[in-house]
Amino acid sequence: MPLKNPAWSLLPALLLCGWLAGAAPAAGEVSRRPDSPTLPAHPRILEAVQAPRTARILRQVALTYAPQMSERDREIDFLQKVTLAKRLIGVGRLVGLRHETLNLLAPGQEVSWEDLRRRRWSGGEPVGVTLEVPVWVPARAQRLKTYSGFEPKWQTVALATPRPSGCVWFVRTLAEINDKTRYRPETIQVEVNSKFAPLAALLLEYIFREGWYDPSKRLPLLAVRAGEDTYAVSAASGPVSAECLSFPDNDGASMAASVAQCSYASLADIYHGRHAPASNHRLGLAMDINDFNYAGVVDGIPNPVSRSLRQYNRDAMHKIDARQLPMWVYRAAGWLGCRIPQSWAYTGYNVDWPHVDVGTK
Repeated sequence: MPLKNPAWSLLPALLLCGWLAGAAPAAGEVSRRPDSPTLPAHPRILEAVQAPRTARILRQVALTYAPQMSERDREIDFLQKVTLAKRLIGVGRLVGLRHETLNLLAPGQEVSWEDLRRRRWSGGEPVGVTLEVPVWVPARAQRLKTYSGFEPKWQTVALATPRPSGCVWFVRTLAEINDKTRYRPETIQVEVNSKFAPLAALLLEYIFREGWYDPSKRLPLLAVRAGEDTYAVSAASGPVSAECLSFPDNDGASMAASVAQCSYASLADIYHGRHAPASNHRLGLAMDINDFNYAGVVDGIPNPVSRSLRQYNRDAMHKIDARQLPMWVYRAAGWLGCRIPQSWAYTGYNVDWPHVDVGTK
């Protein structure tokens, strides 16, 4: 059954009521954890000089790292920063960001991120910025540059590598992916709409911070796609193999997966994609988190577009393949105000896949 829980809409208010008890740390309070002498860098944009207002908002809404901060305190801090970010951005419902962005285009004009990212808001700041956020990655994860373009086929991007647009991380074996004890903190870069950047940064930093306080909650953020038309890594890597799960069927609930050794012509076969013309990705207002293309397996791609019952058992899926998003990630995205896949229909079905966005209406 799709996960639709009306209690989620009440939880942010209940948590904020708990603030009256003085449980949350003071804003800006930062301390070093005993087992981690250096705090991670907060999210930032690389275009801080060209987008000073966005850069300032990111600094204002950075999450707190306080000693022995409880899960409840972390949730309250997150919700407070979400409220502050929305006020500073000047948005109520997130779908308003979609309408604002579409208003930059002439009526009937095809939406393209390659076009929109170069446009500017009325205040002069660019629509497209590059967000850098802290992430957890397995010990031997390999960083790969990504490239983007307004191309009908991802193969063109993979072969021509037209424009660098960020990075992803590659890990070969499931054993490494599931070994959270050896994860290391790194960063990932992704292009995003500058008005969505503070909210996207909050969700991604919240995911990272949960692992900072609770190693069992470390989620390897290996790929994040936000603003783009078509993307791929370079096809120059040559043949490559990687492990992925494969299940006995496409629509059942069985968790009896086997590990498949998959071979590909290049890494571009795993890291590539093209978004539909109406997609919020073409506006820089959506995120795919840990979205991969593993051909040759049955319903085992990390967070595939799937109707199988097992995909709604998010915590179990995460346990057998840590790249799979656990339910608390979707819950936090719902607190942010994002549309999450379990709550709407995609091509006539309720499905699960690693996408959150601002909605369409």
